[in-house]
Amino acid sequence: MTPLTWLYVPGDRPEVVQKALSTGADIVIVDLEDAVAPHRKAYALAATVELLSSPQPVPVHVRIHAERDIAPLAPLPGLAALRIPKVTHASDIRVPAKLAPGKGLYALLESAGGVEHAYAIATADPAVRGIALGEADLRA
Repeated sequence: MTPLTWLYVPGDRPEVVQKALSTGADIVIVDLEDAVAPHRKAYALAATVELLSSPQPVPVHVRIHAERDIAPLAPLPGLAALRIPKVTHASDIRVPAKLAPGKGLYALLESAGGVEHAYAIATADPAVRGIALGEADLRA
């Protein structure tokens, strides 16, 4: 089944994430990046790790803030995939693929450079399940 509804929720609002899991969305995306204020990023990661320590009723993707977010998330049974922001080159995919074996990766293209290298990014590793445009950053 191809997912039709992808619901973004801020990672620093665990009560909202819990609600999102019961909305009927095909995939819930917990955002640790732009949706979270800098002073709440550590809390957002901790709350997300707690949530994903058990399987979830729908696939949960996490839009990471930084590469250091991958290690605590990768082994969790509730994590379906990682969304990697600001990907500009195929090399930006290789480290997340190595740190999160068996997890799907989605590259977020948020610059003209990323769009220019879209094919190389999409084929950088078998873990890449898709690419998406980061419209706000790309527009800026």
